[in-house]
Amino acid sequence: MLKKISTIWILLLFALSGFAETHVAKAEVDFSNVQIGDHIRLTISLQTDEKNTVIFPVLSDTMNAKIEFISVSDLDTLIERRSRIKTYSRTFTFTIFEAGEYQFPEIPFGVKVPTDNEYVEVLTNAVTIIVEAPEVDLEADIKDIKTVWNIPITFREILPYLLILLGVALFTFAGIYAYRKWKKREPLFVFKPKPIIPPHVEALENLEKLRLKQLWQNNLVKEYYTELTDILRIYTEKELRINAIEMTSDELMDAIQNSELENKSELLLLLRDTLPTADLVKFAKSKPLPDEHDRCFKNVKQFVEITMPKIEENVEANPVLPDKIEEEPS
Repeated sequence: MLKKISTIWILLLFALSGFAETHVAKAEVDFSNVQIGDHIRLTISLQTDEKNTVIFPVLSDTMNAKIEFISVSDLDTLIERRSRIKTYSRTFTFTIFEAGEYQFPEIPFGVKVPTDNEYVEVLTNAVTIIVEAPEVDLEADIKDIKTVWNIPITFREILPYLLILLGVALFTFAGIYAYRKWKKREPLFVFKPKPIIPPHVEALENLEKLRLKQLWQNNLVKEYYTELTDILRIYTEKELRINAIEMTSDELMDAIQNSELENKSELLLLLRDTLPTADLVKFAKSKPLPDEHDRCFKNVKQFVEITMPKIEENVEANPVLPDKIEEEPS
């Protein structure tokens, strides 16, 4: 009984080893009957264990001299996950210009199993191709050669020429325009001047923006007074022609004192009530009360309103109607 079981196991092992080393090579063409000059695709493949080493055949060494190769595809490989069988394949495209029967002999692959030292030759099946010549009726009349077809021109083909034409037209127009401007001694481009905003309008707008920011309400007291005094100094320099930006607070008040401005005493009161408070905040980190913030803001706004140009209203006098002329009796 034990002897029979041992024999069965040995046979199974031989069967499994034989199955594992089975190699399948194959050759096939897409068409076996073709016309002269047709493209023929021959695909040769080999299935073997993925662990084996494979030498792919050089097909040109086995080809007939009348066969002309056109292209050879890249080597394609595919592995079956369960069986671990790997398939190697490659497609050769060629043509034949002479009628007849052509046979591809068996094509050899070289396969080496990891346990062997030498390659085993695995052959594909032979493939036969019949190339037929076109049928020609020698008794038929000779026909003229077909005329050349007129293929319509597409927009994509004429687009480059349209772009070149457009570029030449623009270049010509620009040259004529520049020449005329040069001849009249005029600038090429005339830019619309930026509208000039009066200093008092700019100052009042900036004051309103500062009020809406609510800087001191958000504990940004230093930033509030810095922006407030900047508005005052920029306005004074633009409107009163006093270099207030480069002056200290005392120098600015002295400049106002020595100026010929009307109401300069009132202006000095506003500055003396604003600039020292701002300097204490910016340089001594003083923290004025909320009503002081509001008072300084109103002082700067009043300073602008006092010194801004006055708009004179032209009121037309009522025309004097002429006395009614009495008609003289006839």
